[in-house]
Amino acid sequence: MRKLVSVGVLVLGLCLAAAAADDVPKLEVFGGVSWLHIDSMGLAGVKTNYMGWDAEGQFNLNRWLGVTADIGGNYGRLVPDTPTTHSYTYVFGPTISYRAHSSTLFAHTLFGANSTNIISGGGSSDSAFAMAWGGGIDVRINSTFFLRLGQLDWLYTRHDLRSVGLKDHQNNIRYAGGIVINLGH
Repeated sequence: MRKLVSVGVLVLGLCLAAAAADDVPKLEVFGGVSWLHIDSMGLAGVKTNYMGWDAEGQFNLNRWLGVTADIGGNYGRLVPDTPTTHSYTYVFGPTISYRAHSSTLFAHTLFGANSTNIISGGGSSDSAFAMAWGGGIDVRINSTFFLRLGQLDWLYTRHDLRSVGLKDHQNNIRYAGGIVINLGH
């Protein structure tokens, strides 16, 4: 996990150094709320909606291409009256943006890891491959602030649950909304 985060930070740092001079911000920072609909694989009684947070940094190489680091956490209980489950996602990759005067449409393909932790006396955790495919829309408030009306991602994870009779992958849906700050024009 640490190696993956280190490689992601290195790639983003190199992209920042190579960013071309343009009228777009060199860095966009997002922070907001997140809703995660987990793939319950048809298990009866399993809660599938977790609330949480999402944070993102995007280094823009030019007007339409950037590199994004997305980190988020979602929290809930799989079954009522059981320990809380924490799900953390760390994904990195390219983002394509269409920038109009009053809004920005974007699409991204991000790769990394998802870690789940069941919080209880002994606790348990598992980390697995993750990728997020999706996009969203940001609407201009002023030259520095945008409102992210929505970011919707298919969040694919590969937690191997075959030992308990389930699939070795999950098809999750993630939504995020909040504030984007444009830095370094």
